[in-house]
Amino acid sequence: MEEMPRKSAAELEAECLRLLAMDPHTRGIKRVEIIRLYPKGTRPNWTYGALDPMPTRAGLAIAQTLIASVYGRWALAD
Repeated sequence: MEEMPRKSAAELEAECLRLLAMDPHTRGIKRVEIIRLYPKGTRPNWTYGALDPMPTRAGLAIAQTLIASVYGRWALAD
């Protein structure tokens, strides 16, 4: 199986923010904290932490879905 393409934390955050800016419930988010994980096996090696500012409950659900689409495409570079 081919290795997942890698991006820096700043690049991952920029991609998340680009997607979040497209939805009216999440477009006010200005920062997405990228957190490195150390998984066993082939699981993704990052997740997100804080969103700033925190969206509404509906916005949070949308943000999670949008960020998950990034989560499955790129790994965090070393």
